[in-house]
Amino acid sequence: MARPVKTPRMSDGSGNVIMVGVIKKEEELSPFGPPSSPNSAMYSPSATLLPNEVSFCDGGVIGEIPQCSPESPDQHFCSSTTSALADANTSIGEDLKDDESPRRLCLVCGDVASGFHYGVASCEACKAFFKRTIQGNIEYNCPAANDCEINKRRRKACQACRFQKCLEKGMLKEGVRLDRVRGGRQKYRRNNEVPYIVSVSSQFKPSLEDNKLLEILLGCEPEILSIVPEREGRPVLSPLNILSELYDKELVNVIGWAKQIPGFTDLSLTNQMRLLQSTWTEILTLSLAFRSLPPCGKLNFAADFIFDEMLAQECGAMDLYQLCLVITDRLQNCSICKEEYILLKALVLANSDVRLDEALALKQFRESIVSALMDCVAIMRGNSAEMANILLCLPVLRQADHTLRSFWTNVHRRGAVVMNKLFIEMLDPPLRS
Repeated sequence: MARPVKTPRMSDGSGNVIMVGVIKKEEELSPFGPPSSPNSAMYSPSATLLPNEVSFCDGGVIGEIPQCSPESPDQHFCSSTTSALADANTSIGEDLKDDESPRRLCLVCGDVASGFHYGVASCEACKAFFKRTIQGNIEYNCPAANDCEINKRRRKACQACRFQKCLEKGMLKEGVRLDRVRGGRQKYRRNNEVPYIVSVSSQFKPSLEDNKLLEILLGCEPEILSIVPEREGRPVLSPLNILSELYDKELVNVIGWAKQIPGFTDLSLTNQMRLLQSTWTEILTLSLAFRSLPPCGKLNFAADFIFDEMLAQECGAMDLYQLCLVITDRLQNCSICKEEYILLKALVLANSDVRLDEALALKQFRESIVSALMDCVAIMRGNSAEMANILLCLPVLRQADHTLRSFWTNVHRRGAVVMNKLFIEMLDPPLRS
């Protein structure tokens, strides 16, 4: 039986303290109905990383508690299966090092990592192996049962299992530039088939007005939710109940938001659902983190519902609270602006590693967002190579996926709050490739 709960108190903006009630009613959105209007209320949640305060480990299969021994390479660094992207001069994931961080180990073989390569902390040997495999389009076959142990001493024993482990740990094929040749770098060529292209003549410099995808995303960016005092005669909600209703509303809003992104509805309904099921936690967490800038130890879940450490302890959500603060600090450290955040959020949706049967359509969807984000960064910062700093926010978002699913799954199993059917179904871990 759920214990008695306290009534959260919030300010009404004029200095008066009010009792918190239910979420403001909105028009119910069907998860797979027609896209809502660009002005419909939609919203999502999130946080930043302070060195030596929080350590993460790769969770492997989403939905399971990650177990890391002190000697495990996963204990030293957590990576994500997020896409590594490239600009004209820099291949994202190559030679990106953090001198201020403690020594990391390669997530593939356990050797000393030389930096972030293709989205993952890895050594030079595994970096080169992965690059050769992708550029050469090499296919390997395991002579055993595809479960060979890969470590520093045995990393050359089975190429098939080594490559598979590279993928499992988060190395991205998209991070390897296929236009490289021996003797130096070639100029990066953008895929002309990508739906989004910014054309620039020698007489005109690009501007954000040329970024059509950004214009669309700005138009459908959801507004923050709010809480209103409970009507007389109805029970007052606990902080945990408020969180549950906020997440439920935001989940529905994310579905409506995604349907307005060009290219998303080109996918089959099944694949749309798979993408959303695998990324909604990261999308909400990223949104929460951006709303909570600048970092102050509090999370802005709603316009009048500020989540602090005391409420986190009361809800039993300290892990989630601390991780969201980590992401908020990450966003602050990379000085992300609203336009970059909006495109990054769309990239999170398109960058899922869930298994789909429309690989080409997904690739085109993702590349259109990548192109828009690269151009936006180049305009806002003067150098698209700065996008590498923004992409470093993505690995910890994948950790948030596991933390968020685990928290609400445990809440549901305890029967601590009543949760809607869609919310419960979306907690199931997706089948990742």
